[in-house]
Amino acid sequence: MYKPSTIVFFVFIASFLAAPLIYTLDKLVLMESSKWVFLAGVIVLPLFGLLSTLFVQQHEGKNETLYYVWCIFSFTAVVDLFIGLELDGFVKGFMEFYLREGEPYLRSSYGTSINWWDGTGHFSMYLGLIYLLVSGRDYRLLCLYWVGSITHSMIVFMPGNVIGNKGLKWSYFLNVPYVFYPIYAGVRCLRMGMKNRWRIYPTEKKTWEKVAERLFAVWFLAAIVMASFRFICCMGCKEKITQYYLKEIEPYLNDPTQYGRTQALCYFYYFTPVYVAFFCSLIYPGELWVKDWSLIHAGASMQAQFVYIWSSLKWRTKPEFQVPDTVEARCIFWTVNLSLVIVPHLFAWYCHKSEIRDFFNDCVSPCVSPKLKSFQGEGRTFQKVESIQREIIYIQRTPEKNEDETPTRRVTRSQKKLK
Repeated sequence: MYKPSTIVFFVFIASFLAAPLIYTLDKLVLMESSKWVFLAGVIVLPLFGLLSTLFVQQHEGKNETLYYVWCIFSFTAVVDLFIGLELDGFVKGFMEFYLREGEPYLRSSYGTSINWWDGTGHFSMYLGLIYLLVSGRDYRLLCLYWVGSITHSMIVFMPGNVIGNKGLKWSYFLNVPYVFYPIYAGVRCLRMGMKNRWRIYPTEKKTWEKVAERLFAVWFLAAIVMASFRFICCMGCKEKITQYYLKEIEPYLNDPTQYGRTQALCYFYYFTPVYVAFFCSLIYPGELWVKDWSLIHAGASMQAQFVYIWSSLKWRTKPEFQVPDTVEARCIFWTVNLSLVIVPHLFAWYCHKSEIRDFFNDCVSPCVSPKLKSFQGEGRTFQKVESIQREIIYIQRTPEKNEDETPTRRVTRSQKKLK
């Protein structure tokens, strides 16, 4: 049985078999038909799934559906990496057939950016998820982050392809698994978290925690206002402030490819309810669902802002739809869009600060000497025992109310007076 690190290494090497494969397909005459391009994808992806079974023949991971999903997606992530490399001119002769007969809308700035993110960010997540799965560790938190990232990419990407100006071909349907399997993984991880879920009644918080929650609440309100304002701008409002914002601050919202507008609509219809829910969770704390959804939101915001910022600045976008080269436009653009990715990650960190602390303690513990480990363990045990003893002593010292005690005292006092 292979070690987990060895399995991840095999998946990494096997994923790069995509390079000679797509180079060969690019030279075939059959690939001049969009139907044959679609059939090539349908045939190749299951074959790579069968190849990935060789790495876990004597491992428990062979019965795990998500293992094969992540292996196949890691293969397609390398394909997307080569699409990004070819679109930016780093390689040539690998994916020309696919850009011509498969998904021509990938030639846009948004298509290039989404391929770069899939070939780097998602590919790294797949390798990490495979390692956690085959090593028997908890992969739920990273899986929720990945679910947020890839689900959001499909929410913007697939409708944008339909309403854009590039047209659709058969290979558009190769994106369908990227919709269903992340939903399956997300529902599965959320149900895993619900098994041990109960309401927490919070104790007294520290000063910095109170300040942080107030700042988060203010930011969520500001994010709701910003998402609503962008939505109004994209809906064709004729007010001076909206026209000024579209022309002088974020003209990419009016890009003919429609990806920028779809992104703004996504923020209004999907992100705004999340902002409202998080704001309410800060007012009424103790709900554990916030922890899971903070990770999904953080993953979605990372993918959204990485692609949106890149698309707004990339050379493939026409100059009139790029961010204007003025101090005011750059300051507002970077302040708004960086906050939309930084603050969600800070909020996710705040919700999982105890898990992060335990994770780093586990990472540091192998470096600690055995004697110090035993001393720390004895110290923690002693602290727990001491706290329990204090509770017992407190209970013993607490007088118990006796219902018969008061009347008997009255009788004895009256008897003394009579005497």
